[in-house]
Amino acid sequence: MAFPEGFIDEVRRTADIVRLVSDHVGLKKMGQSWKGLCPFHDEKTPSFNVRQEPPLFHCFGCGEGGDVFKFVMLRERASFPEAVETVARRFGIPVPENRYEPGPDRKEKDELFAVMEAAADHFTKVLWTPPGTKAREYLLGRGFKKETLERVRAGAAPDSWSDLLDGLRRRFPIAAIVKAGLVLEKQGGGGHYDRFRNRAVFPIANESGKVVAFGARSLDGSEPKYLNSPETPIYQKSRTLYGLAWAKEASRKENRLVLMEGYLDVARALEGGTGEAVATCGTALTPAHARLIRRFAEKVVVNFDQDEAGQKAALKSLDLLAGEGLAVSVVTLPAGHDPDSFVKAEGGKAYRDRLEAALPWMEWLIRKAAAENDTKTPGGKAAYFEAILPSLAKVESAVERSAWLSVVVEKGRLDGAAALSELKRALATGHVPVAVPAAPPVARAKALQPAEKYLLTLLLQECPGVDEAMAELGEAHLEALASADVLRAAKALQRRGQKITASALAAEVGDESAHRLITEMAVNPAPTGNASPLACAREIQCWPLEARLEEIQKALRSSTGDELTLRQEQVQLRRQINDLSRPVAGVVNAAVPDAPAAESRIV
Repeated sequence: MAFPEGFIDEVRRTADIVRLVSDHVGLKKMGQSWKGLCPFHDEKTPSFNVRQEPPLFHCFGCGEGGDVFKFVMLRERASFPEAVETVARRFGIPVPENRYEPGPDRKEKDELFAVMEAAADHFTKVLWTPPGTKAREYLLGRGFKKETLERVRAGAAPDSWSDLLDGLRRRFPIAAIVKAGLVLEKQGGGGHYDRFRNRAVFPIANESGKVVAFGARSLDGSEPKYLNSPETPIYQKSRTLYGLAWAKEASRKENRLVLMEGYLDVARALEGGTGEAVATCGTALTPAHARLIRRFAEKVVVNFDQDEAGQKAALKSLDLLAGEGLAVSVVTLPAGHDPDSFVKAEGGKAYRDRLEAALPWMEWLIRKAAAENDTKTPGGKAAYFEAILPSLAKVESAVERSAWLSVVVEKGRLDGAAALSELKRALATGHVPVAVPAAPPVARAKALQPAEKYLLTLLLQECPGVDEAMAELGEAHLEALASADVLRAAKALQRRGQKITASALAAEVGDESAHRLITEMAVNPAPTGNASPLACAREIQCWPLEARLEEIQKALRSSTGDELTLRQEQVQLRRQINDLSRPVAGVVNAAVPDAPAAESRIV
């Protein structure tokens, strides 16, 4: 749980979505909506709409939409609790200190954040003073510009046992400095000493930009080469990516993140114009890292070192990233190069060209296996296929898996039937279901029909007669509709006696396309005309009847089936359609905004 009960509702009621969005988007009042250029995709003609009642936004260009919290989550790449806190502070609503979070309370975390920020400032100041000479000469000697070092907030820990401790103990209790992982207790007690000494220091920030840890490189050859902060209440290695605080903005533009191994790789990439680079913090990639990447981008380009250790790390990471639903590709650099050395030698443009030419992960894996095994020999063919098989079996889509199998067979000159047999065995052993032909899905409408649009709008406006109309629609009427999930959600809310609002519907559905449909309907202007909800429902009831009638007519034309039975059913269906098509009191033609051209009784 993130906040005390009722706090989120209070923030939602108090927040003015138009004011908040206006902080980022130039809006112009047009009717009941405010319109502007969408901040989530490039466009020249405004298709981004915001309404105060209901308080929602929707872009008719890219389809993004939601409430005030969703806007902050998209704009700031924030989690839901972070978005709630951001909105609350924007409108002067005190954020409760007794947030329900696992682990330490909020006050303790805030103190740790303050300690880490003060330490980062201290290290940065030292870098540009005489005690930081050694670290400064090392970093500048590697060709980094001063501007780059300032941007990543690089610092220095001098060759001293208490430099940082002396700088912090006047402002913070020693217990907080110890808990932050910055100092250690002397053996046998009797005092403390700095963890980082004689090192170049790199602050590690969380995705919100708050310093949570440090990575420090040795300057005198002492081990370990890189010394990292221990895990603390505000820092978990498996959930933190170095550079994400600034990379998230670049990732919005590029729709990708570039995953590297080291802090200096990321700093060099940033210097060369690749702002979307991130790195793990001295640990292997974890499922939590993959989920974190997925929050900020749909694509990830892996660029680990070319040495054996780097390639092994890349191999382990690919399945993990692809399993999270990311589009994964791999950069190959010349032998002996890592991102740091390549950008330094060849320049930022050459590196970005490599990013654009990155291979899809399965293709990279296939090429690697072919290069490392002699596919002209039986043993080489087996080793080649075995190197690829575990990853191939993890490809979730049966269609994609089959396509890659064809590439694997062709590249290795394998027997196709034997390779397929091995793949099926791997799928069965690994408890991955073998794809079998599925029953044909119910054909859904290609686009929302006018009657659906009108009914959805009337639902959100709480129009009289909505309950009666919804009661007439059963699952057989809904299953082929583009709006099926939303209408099911509305019926569920009605059964529980809850008010049907855009927020309530959005909370009821899980599908992203359904969320977008809800916000689209909510920000659309009210339709003109007086068509009733019941008229819309009855038109929808006619559609499956008309579809069956068309099937019968085709069967009669082709002389398939029992003609007498078909004609009896035909008469019955026409009678039902006529009954449903009788005028409903209070119904006139209605114009549905933005409705696609289609034959419909509601026009």
